[in-house]
Amino acid sequence: MSWKTLSTKTIIENEHLRFLQDAFETENRKKGTYWYHANAYGDKAVDVFIQKDEHTFVMIREYRYLFDRITISTPQGSIEQGESPEEAARREVREEAGYAADTFINLGWFATAPAFSKEQACIFLARNIHPVGQQLDTMEEIDVIEMTAEAIDQAIADGTIWDGQAIAGWDKVKAYLAL
Repeated sequence: MSWKTLSTKTIIENEHLRFLQDAFETENRKKGTYWYHANAYGDKAVDVFIQKDEHTFVMIREYRYLFDRITISTPQGSIEQGESPEEAARREVREEAGYAADTFINLGWFATAPAFSKEQACIFLARNIHPVGQQLDTMEEIDVIEMTAEAIDQAIADGTIWDGQAIAGWDKVKAYLAL
């Protein structure tokens, strides 16, 4: 089953996002319109779990405006034009968590919201870290916290961690580390 894109129109865009409209046709010749979002630089993003030691992970706590609540998650962001996924992961860890890491392990990709977004996130596990200080964007207010694997599991179970990218990424990290 495949749909044919007839045209794509950008509805609105800014430095972070693009909202697009496609005209399409199904295999049965039904025509329709589809609206979706994509990142400004492309359709790829990163989500990075930072492992401080065998038992401890560095996480971030920040306010999410659209939900008017705090979440615990991981450094996340778009892969900017000309960046590799690992370069974006290094940048996000440095900016949002204030760490540099010697090792980045690529754990694979997943679609973040395939019904309305073309974004795909690459999950990384960062290791061998040392502090370098946060370099936050103007509107970012991020607290850096440390959690054990058990605490992360509990925070997912009780809804403290409710960010879908962090939850999906944690599943890949746990599989890799055999937790």
